[in-house]
Amino acid sequence: MSGVSPEDLYRLVLVSSPSASSSGSRTLFVVTRLNQQANRYDSSVWLYDGSSYYPLTSGPGDTCPSWSPDEGLVAFVRAQRQEGAPPTFSLMVMRPGSEPYALFSWGFNIARPSWSPDSRYIAFLSRAPLEGQQEWKDYMKREALIIDRLPPFFNGEGLIFDRPRNLYVVDSRGGEPRRLTSHRLDVSDFAWSPDSRYIAYVRQQDEVKAYYDELRLLDLRTGEDKVLLSDISIASLAWSPDGLSVALLAHRLGRGLSSHYGLYIYDLGSGSLNKIDLGIDRNLLNGVNSEARGPSCPRPLQWVGDLIYFLVHDAGRTHLYSYTPGKGAMALLAPEDAVIDDFTVGGDGTIYYLQMDDAHPDELYVMRKGAGSRITGFNDQFVAERGLKRAKKMRARAKDGTELDYWVLEPYSGQPPYPWVLYIHGGPKTSYGYGFMFTFHALASAGIAVVYGNPRGSDGYSEEFADIRGKWGTVDYEDLMAIADSALEGLKGLLDPARGGVAGGSYGGFMTNWIITQTSRFRAAVTERSCVEWYSDWGTSDIGWYFDEDQLGAEKPWTATERYTRASPLTYIENVRTPLLIMHSLEDYRCPLSQALQLFTALKVLGVEVRMALFPGENHDLTRSGRPRSRVEYLKIMTDWLKGHLAQGR
Repeated sequence: MSGVSPEDLYRLVLVSSPSASSSGSRTLFVVTRLNQQANRYDSSVWLYDGSSYYPLTSGPGDTCPSWSPDEGLVAFVRAQRQEGAPPTFSLMVMRPGSEPYALFSWGFNIARPSWSPDSRYIAFLSRAPLEGQQEWKDYMKREALIIDRLPPFFNGEGLIFDRPRNLYVVDSRGGEPRRLTSHRLDVSDFAWSPDSRYIAYVRQQDEVKAYYDELRLLDLRTGEDKVLLSDISIASLAWSPDGLSVALLAHRLGRGLSSHYGLYIYDLGSGSLNKIDLGIDRNLLNGVNSEARGPSCPRPLQWVGDLIYFLVHDAGRTHLYSYTPGKGAMALLAPEDAVIDDFTVGGDGTIYYLQMDDAHPDELYVMRKGAGSRITGFNDQFVAERGLKRAKKMRARAKDGTELDYWVLEPYSGQPPYPWVLYIHGGPKTSYGYGFMFTFHALASAGIAVVYGNPRGSDGYSEEFADIRGKWGTVDYEDLMAIADSALEGLKGLLDPARGGVAGGSYGGFMTNWIITQTSRFRAAVTERSCVEWYSDWGTSDIGWYFDEDQLGAEKPWTATERYTRASPLTYIENVRTPLLIMHSLEDYRCPLSQALQLFTALKVLGVEVRMALFPGENHDLTRSGRPRSRVEYLKIMTDWLKGHLAQGR
């Protein structure tokens, strides 16, 4: 057959988290399969030894592998989950070819494990509580929850008010982990100094202004912990091999949360911070959407030898660049129609990386002496059997003349003119492009063409293009309508103007809600994990109190009520005539369930056709990392809704 069914999601193999050995001769990576019977993801650590690749561990919950710098040991995190019991997380070590053993096990997640350069210690991040016994806490059995910090909960993690993320270390020979920091605000990233004496780390600076970070330096010998930088947003850091500098992916919030992350170098001797002019007005993080990524512990900034390595997000693609201090930047891997999804660099300059495109999920590649070649082919048979095809790249022109990239994936079956759906990405500072989107292939396999693109607000273009603060529902709406019009005109006879739908998740869901209050041109709509009203979202979302103000360009809702209501689709709800499917997770703390309920109730009262599909036990990331059976059911419900409403003659 050509195309896929929702059940084909179980066939995907997810390749992720590459970690090169110090010599560069080998790399670890993670292979994940969707287990339909157990309704879970089974992950194991694999090894590529320079000539072949094979599993090192049996799983099923093994992630975040890394080599000790002396290449004698491999460390990884093992998660064990049983129905009705709290999860257990273990930091495992092994010699390749031998059985792994646990350095320690406890009930708290272990994130970003990193070896000290002398191979003696492993540092990591965890949400173990600061006070009391370190045991699993069943919140539902407590008499009361006393909360005194923001946010009380976080999407995908649940209640976190009593367990800020801090930095820990454990001896690689075994023993209990030792907490290095005791902050009430989260630590988000860290890096060892080359002599293993210091750890530079990033800590949230302010509870209310949660977008501000501090760069701090911890002396493991004396215990001194000092602030190096403040009032900055830091995504990643890497220590220079000579120990004199720290590189940062950071910005100073010049355009608020729409700002691009750039490359900075902090001089530890002088205390000066230098922004590197790369001559690239692009974000240095990978923001291309895909629902086919496995569990990973990415390091988007790496300093190996004389080179600093980082990704550049450009027009639906992601490229790998290097920068040599004092000499400049150059593109190492710059595919025209693919995404470099993650990478790792060995001491000899060998680069292992993940690459995907819109018809092929991630596979592992290697680059030696300037030439790249593919290593794995886990998904080759699936892609070939299902005849997965590429989308057509097109361009629209906005009202002001700005060019807009978009893509059209034509149906796998049926006769033109086809029904079609305008699909809108989340963020808004992400993008569509050459990332693998299983959902799009499922819709195209159901006979529905998919039109998807990057309106203003999207990442992958200039910082000005990404900045729509205070403009939600204006220029982005116009751009999306321009993309729809361009697709109909450019593919005249292929797409049926009378059988168009609109859909999207998160920001894309917000824009779907906005669109159906502004026009009745679409025959059906699907809004996924969306918001419909800013005022209540401000205080109920896990990021609302700062994200909403930044993106609306507004003050607090009680002092800027008119601004919040004017920008809310709910304000214009009486204009809706389009049948709407609402899809929402019960544990979505990013776009709270109350948003879906407001929308559903309003449309029912108004007599508009509306249906709501709720997913117990799932969160905002349902379509990316939700339980496999939930994801398949999600695809079935959405596909059936669109097929039913976009059918000929309805």
